[in-house]
Amino acid sequence: MTQLLDAIEDCLAEHRLLPCLTLLYFGIDVVASLERRPGEKPKAAFVRWVDENLLEVRPLPCTALELYAARCGVVHTFTAESDLSRKGLARQVIYAWGDAKTDNLAAAANLVGRTDVAVHIRELIDGFRVGLANYLEEVERSPERQGRVEAGAGLWFTRIDQDVVKKLLDMDNREPSSRSSSAHDDMQGK
Repeated sequence: MTQLLDAIEDCLAEHRLLPCLTLLYFGIDVVASLERRPGEKPKAAFVRWVDENLLEVRPLPCTALELYAARCGVVHTFTAESDLSRKGLARQVIYAWGDAKTDNLAAAANLVGRTDVAVHIRELIDGFRVGLANYLEEVERSPERQGRVEAGAGLWFTRIDQDVVKKLLDMDNREPSSRSSSAHDDMQGK
């Protein structure tokens, strides 16, 4: 998660706002999935995690459902529009960044007849960062929850240095080519 947070910050620093938002919403998705309840849909897990963690530490002018709709728009089409916003179930989220003011952005949207909700990207990132830290501290205090989270996180891709792989192969004292030939022979019944 540290690498993900670093990548989010790198994108923001380079004004790569859509990749920044994509990674941010992806991060929320991933963390929300760690303790998804039996039968709970990903949307419900996302909304619950945002309500209990992100919005708890960083109140924003939007709801968790509106952030889910924003996530759908950004992740699927790089836009603010989603099925929920088209159906009138969520306002579209528009973003201020840098030294821009959300109040000015919201007022400008209102002047042109839009009902969008303005959120500052920095506030959203900070809410995720603090909400994640608090969430992980809370999980640490519960062995049952910690086990569930570790089981889910244990499925994440990890980076293994090629030297470690080579040492493992050396311990087996066979070259990769002889191993694949042996496996091929085994499959052929030889």
